[in-house]
Amino acid sequence: MFNCTLCYIENDRGEYLMLHRVKKKNDVNQDKWIGVGGKFEEGESPEDCLLREVREETGLELKRYRLRGIVTFVTVGWETEYMYLYTADRYTGTLRECDEGDLEWVPKDQVEALPIWEGDKIFFRLLREDRPFFSLKLSYEGDKLVYAALDGEEMALGREKLLISACLLGRNCKYNGGNNYTPLVEELKARYELIPVCPEAFGGLKIPHEPSERVGDRVLSKSGEDVTAAFVRGAEKTAEIARRNGVRLAVLKERSPSCGCGAVYDGTFTGTVVPGDGVAAARLKEQGVAIYGESRIKELL
Repeated sequence: MFNCTLCYIENDRGEYLMLHRVKKKNDVNQDKWIGVGGKFEEGESPEDCLLREVREETGLELKRYRLRGIVTFVTVGWETEYMYLYTADRYTGTLRECDEGDLEWVPKDQVEALPIWEGDKIFFRLLREDRPFFSLKLSYEGDKLVYAALDGEEMALGREKLLISACLLGRNCKYNGGNNYTPLVEELKARYELIPVCPEAFGGLKIPHEPSERVGDRVLSKSGEDVTAAFVRGAEKTAEIARRNGVRLAVLKERSPSCGCGAVYDGTFTGTVVPGDGVAAARLKEQGVAIYGESRIKELL
């Protein structure tokens, strides 16, 4: 087994610096497009390795970078690899030729159309969603991804993707800091690849925060603050995640001002329910996503 780093350097044009591995003999990454990085040398920390490898492969000096997660690769016939995954958005220097492949700036929305490892698509999605620090395990037989686990939970490969409110999975992102765990989600995990979303968190609302309800086209907090802009931001990010992943189905928290579908609280904070959709649910409907509340999960099973 060995440790290594991989870094995706981004510029202000929305592009990643990609390395097309075409120059190295006996390269497990032959003809694949990846970021830049390499193995730890004796006594190096992950940051030492990151800075040295980027300098050696690109000529650039990183000035701002962020550790996003650790990826464990298990591949038949190769050593187990523990990869420290970074992104970086500030650097100095002039890009130079790399002796391991061809360097090229590629628009982020075109990266997945390149010949990349199947598992890389998983962590690119996590990067797009600005997922907090994660642990991802990927197992391959040749070029075929046969197993994936995110933060210790097995992912359903080759199954239909299903967008789901993260609070229903037990994540403490509810407005009051709690969750809305629903036991039937365990059965969903066996049939679908679940993509957790929290539109309110995506929109920048802190957890916990005041409860909010829809009042016409606006969303107001209990104290009367207009938080519509945050809900719209979160809805747009949720819709983008759905679009990029080809999502056709979603399970969202009922009656929520962001996720409610068909019925929401009326803005009086009295528990009164009226017909309507949450901001994110309405946006997803526009994209043709079929939405189910947690009380309808059995219909998907």
